Amino acid sequence: MGVAQVVFIVLGLITVAAAVAVVSLPNLFHSALSLVLALFALAGLYALLGAGYIAVVQVLIYVGAVAVLIILGIMVSERFMGHRRQAISEQWWIGAIAAALLLAVLSYLGVRVAWPVVVQQPPSDMVARLGEALVGKYVLPFEVASLVLVASLIGAIYIARERS
Repeated sequence: MGVAQVVFIVLGLITVAAAVAVVSLPNLFHSALSLVLALFALAGLYALLGAGYIAVVQVLIYVGAVAVLIILGIMVSERFMGHRRQAISEQWWIGAIAAALLLAVLSYLGVRVAWPVVVQQPPSDMVARLGEALVGKYVLPFEVASLVLVASLIGAIYIARERS
């Protein structure tokens, strides 16, 4: 077993453990921090698999923007809600059964399906073509999404600040 395989297994275990912590921790803020850890470990998996661009986008978009907005939203809503709700629902067993069924189906598919293996290499200019598309054909949706994120961040900061 090589070093890359060991790192892959470790990053996979970190991702799974952090994902389980996201849905099982009673404190919502700790769950959000576990989400950040899971997203970072997933970016490490992408980098290990040779998808460096996707790893960087994972860190910038999901960890840098989405997770920060989630944490900011938790901080704002905790202040206004005042009381805490029960962390575990009485219907947790329904989710556990659904998760076990999904695991069984995915395990069956992973073992029984003959997955095709393609030996063809992706085009060498794929990142350049993606960059040209982001600043060319898709520049308007890209900028609108960035404006929406900035506006929501400014609004959350305005709501969260102390009133004088």
